[in-house]
Amino acid sequence: MTDASSTREAADLWARLWFPWASFAPQELSQPINPGWTFGNVVVNEGNSSAPETELAILAEESYGRQIGKLLEAVYKLIKEKPGDNNPAFQDIAALRDKVERLKREAATTRIDQLRRDLELLKASDKGAFEKKVEALRALLPEAGASGT
Repeated sequence: MTDASSTREAADLWARLWFPWASFAPQELSQPINPGWTFGNVVVNEGNSSAPETELAILAEESYGRQIGKLLEAVYKLIKEKPGDNNPAFQDIAALRDKVERLKREAATTRIDQLRRDLELLKASDKGAFEKKVEALRALLPEAGASGT
């Protein structure tokens, strides 16, 4: 009779001979369970937040982007109330706000272009569904529906 270690060695040798690619697989599979919470692409844990539960609750309601956007808009309006102030920090904030607004417009244009492509695909593949979607869009845009554009 053979002992357990020699049986294991024989099985390992057999596996390496018949399945050489198997040696690339990790010998042990383990991963920690929930070491840092994630919210979208944001990791919130005790290491970067004094109150991670509170931060996650806030993020569920208002993303970091929305929070920063509201602050940027408020600071921008305060700057605009001080005409003639050529403070470089104010100019940087105004430039940042203008860049963010440009990026938002570009993203909206990209989404509208994708919608147009999606509608063209739907029109070609399912006329009935296409007509329903166009009707729903016209209800949201009465001036576009009335003019036929």
